[in-house]
Amino acid sequence: MRYRQKKIGLRWGLAFIFFIIGFIAYMDRSNISIVAVPMMKDLGLNKVEFGMLSSLFYLGYCFAQIPGGMLAERFGARNIVTIAVAWWSLFTALTAATANYAILCVVRFFFGAGEGPMYPGNAVFNSYWFQKHEKGRASSALLAGSFFGPVVAPGISVVIMAWLGWHGVFYVFALLGIVVALLWYIVGRNKPEEHPWITDRERNLILENRSISSSQKKVAPWKQYLKNYRFWAVGVQYLVVIYMNTFFLTWLPTYLMEARNFSLNEMGFAASFPWLAICLSVLIGGAVSDKLLEKTNSRMLARGGMAIVGFVLFIAGLYLAAYSISPWANVVWLTVALGALGLPIVASWAIANDLGQEFSGSVSGWMNTWGAFGGIASPIICGWLAQEMGWNITLLINIIPVIFAALLWFLIKPDRPLVSLENK
Repeated sequence: MRYRQKKIGLRWGLAFIFFIIGFIAYMDRSNISIVAVPMMKDLGLNKVEFGMLSSLFYLGYCFAQIPGGMLAERFGARNIVTIAVAWWSLFTALTAATANYAILCVVRFFFGAGEGPMYPGNAVFNSYWFQKHEKGRASSALLAGSFFGPVVAPGISVVIMAWLGWHGVFYVFALLGIVVALLWYIVGRNKPEEHPWITDRERNLILENRSISSSQKKVAPWKQYLKNYRFWAVGVQYLVVIYMNTFFLTWLPTYLMEARNFSLNEMGFAASFPWLAICLSVLIGGAVSDKLLEKTNSRMLARGGMAIVGFVLFIAGLYLAAYSISPWANVVWLTVALGALGLPIVASWAIANDLGQEFSGSVSGWMNTWGAFGGIASPIICGWLAQEMGWNITLLINIIPVIFAALLWFLIKPDRPLVSLENK
């Protein structure tokens, strides 16, 4: 059967470009935390003012999710992703060029808005370019690029900062972003039918087995979506996922130094392991999920089952980390926890594609909007909990929303479409 032919082809080369886009996006997003000390000193910012810059990024990111997905559905992933990468690269450069705090706040908001369409645009691309049983692996490319960033970000940025100063970090990555935007525009296409480089064999393979059957432009049935409790469950469980991911992103270095007494150098080494684990888990998890779907034809098993297993392992890792006596045993269990979180992340993006089909941009934009809420809330809530109750209590309390997110997958029922086909 053609359905079972090997996956080698142009579409996987384009997926690798999304890996690079995810890596550049994360570096651009995280560089401000790496250069925090000299930047705050030069601009005369206190911690509250500096923290506001991160919140404004997520606010802009949040507002751009659903519009970004709808625009990608309307104008295609090639155009929207090109504009998004070029847009956020411009505002990355403006971050270094701006000395006025009020203007810098505006810059970081629009920087976040520029990154907003990236993931929904990738979801639309995946809907047209990949077969039904390839959505997990396709989604994992961009995610793995994003999670590979924390593994290498500190070292790369510190080297650039030593060479060109903290301003140079933003300028270098802004330039890289423009180069990647041009590369994507030159090489990418909205659909395999439009690409001059694709072979007849690969094009026919995709067209015969993808979830989209019509090229007619349509508008997502938002009224029906918003009346469907499963649509809300997809978003709320992803809020918890990104809430916990942002907890690690924001507080892991501080936690290792304050609660586990790591030195700065030891922390930099130890903190890389959890991020390497999640990078690998989204790659492996996507492949395993797709294989399960191909073998069983059950999305509840392939997507929901994998997400639930990931949540359970995350809970176990967080619990054991809280009660670990040895600092390095603590790092091992934190590595297990964050690595396991990669499974519900890749399952969420795969199910947004599965359920959304030609409206995958809208569905994934909705889901990632909830994720952005989690990103906004996590640094504040977890910081307050750590300050008032201590780090171990913070780890244990965070188990509660994760249990809730795991249970929501039984409400999502991923084997049923969000709306009936005749109502689309």
